[in-house]
Amino acid sequence: MKRILALLLILSLVLGLVMGCGQSVDEEEPKVENEATAEVPEEEKLRVALALAGPVNDMGWNASAFEGLKEAEKLFDIEATYQENVQQSDMEEVFRNYALAGYNLIIGHGFQFGDALMKVSEEFPDLKFVVTSSDISKAPNLASVNLDNEQKGFLAGAVAALLTKTNTVGYIGGQEIPPIKGTAIGFEAGAKYINPDIKVLSTFTGSFEDVNKAKEVALAMISENADVIMANANQAGLGPIEACQEKGVLSIGSNQDQNEIAPDTVVTSAIQSSPILIKFLVEKVQKGEFEPKFYNLGVAEGAVYLAPWHGFEDKIPQEVKDKVEEITEGLRAGQIEYK
Repeated sequence: MKRILALLLILSLVLGLVMGCGQSVDEEEPKVENEATAEVPEEEKLRVALALAGPVNDMGWNASAFEGLKEAEKLFDIEATYQENVQQSDMEEVFRNYALAGYNLIIGHGFQFGDALMKVSEEFPDLKFVVTSSDISKAPNLASVNLDNEQKGFLAGAVAALLTKTNTVGYIGGQEIPPIKGTAIGFEAGAKYINPDIKVLSTFTGSFEDVNKAKEVALAMISENADVIMANANQAGLGPIEACQEKGVLSIGSNQDQNEIAPDTVVTSAIQSSPILIKFLVEKVQKGEFEPKFYNLGVAEGAVYLAPWHGFEDKIPQEVKDKVEEITEGLRAGQIEYK
């Protein structure tokens, strides 16, 4: 009997312990993470990719865009990448790879990227694509941004006409595509705005890379008495500056301030600010204001302007400076017909 009572006592103790353990698990309150120490996921950075047809050290069109990308990276805290010297046959692949890698804004810097972007943008409707120096667009995600080529050319042509002593000036373009042709049209219009009887020589070399060919064209123009020459040919534009330097005539730079290339030759530069363009696009996307349409930026937006006179400051007559300022203000206010 004592053994039976002992066994019953032990059994009751074991059952009590089991029931007690089960109750503590059921009644345990779920843990609540302290809101002050809870991890908050960081907002993802905007990822921007830029494709360039030429090298970033061309001291012109491509270098300016690369500069703009680096400025936007610091200003807007974006994640940025780029690829230079993208050939026509590789454009679609480059854009497609950027899209597959998850870049939110993909930019082709130049008219020549238009066809490839039109095709690839259709494959990735949730991403945003932009081609510069073009007017194409397509819903829901393809836009274009143009830096007003005609205004740029008009400013340069007016300066050339104001400074020439031979009444002959020259314009050298690279490939004969709309933005380069547009600048040529503006250059002649600006020169004739100053002097309707001025002689304007204009040639397209067909290349953005052939420096020697562009130089030879400039030398030929100089032999025809041109004493102020502008080249709008990306990397190839360095050739005409060299020709002008050798022959002691004036040059007008293009896309970037090119005075440092030849301080005694490049009197000013007609600038299309790719940095302003790139920052304009990034800001549009970050603010949710991006639209698949054509944007045009010019003098009024501060995207087209003339570089300082630098070492020519004291050599340029005040009346010339005043006239250039008057023309600039006229373009800004929309008071001058420049096309």
